[in-house]
Amino acid sequence: MAKGENFKRDGLPTVQMLNFLEELERLGGGRGCIAAIAENCGANHSSVSRYFKLCRENGILTEDLQLTGKGKIWLRGYGKLREDIPLFLRRAGVPAGEIGENVRRLIEHVDYHTLSIMARYLRNQQDHFVNGEPGRQPAGNPLKEILDYGSHEVFFMVFQMRKGNEISMANRGFRKPAVIRRNKRGSWLELEPCEMRAWSPVEGEEMTGYLETLKYEQDGILHLARKSQGKMRIPLEACQIRIMQGGGICGHVFVTATCSVGRIHMPESTARLVFWL
Repeated sequence: MAKGENFKRDGLPTVQMLNFLEELERLGGGRGCIAAIAENCGANHSSVSRYFKLCRENGILTEDLQLTGKGKIWLRGYGKLREDIPLFLRRAGVPAGEIGENVRRLIEHVDYHTLSIMARYLRNQQDHFVNGEPGRQPAGNPLKEILDYGSHEVFFMVFQMRKGNEISMANRGFRKPAVIRRNKRGSWLELEPCEMRAWSPVEGEEMTGYLETLKYEQDGILHLARKSQGKMRIPLEACQIRIMQGGGICGHVFVTATCSVGRIHMPESTARLVFWL
């Protein structure tokens, strides 16, 4: 499934849209089932009809509302993600009671390509913590024996801390994937800022902006992330890193970020940046 194959204003389906298609498949298709799907999914008839029109235009459904071969693969892919993403969230430390809502947010705000890599990487993996202790990083750099010198792509998410580990707005402020760079001078996580978009109920329009500052916590002290060639760097010494069975890496670091989107200023608040490769 290629990136950008989904469709909504920002290119991603909502969970309700996926529910429409799953219910359509369960009922066997056909135009006469739209009313039943709307009732079963708690939606209105026009919303279901309008979405199925988009599905037909994008080759997901036939004219008589049957899933195409492409549509079946597309829907199965998202169904699998809805099973696998909770595994990642549990390992990221999200409380069990909040996993369902975060699955919804991930599906609706993160592209399929990133989600599938995340789920595929963590599926059937078992954590092997450095020194056998979760959440603790040993003295020195544990990556020395794992990563060669050079650049290594890593995927990441930024979670709020104040609101029950919801996805932070700062998550939209960086291009994905990030990069771990390692050379004789040290190792660091490198993040590239990108344009952020947010809907303003006050202005009634979409606003844009960029992250202004990024700070990371190390030994209980906040440090301003150093900028180099337009990218922000966090030293890996500030991160808590664990080694996954098979040599993979999962780590996190507490950060704060500020940004202005249109006239909206996002106040500095603590978030947790989780990364893996």
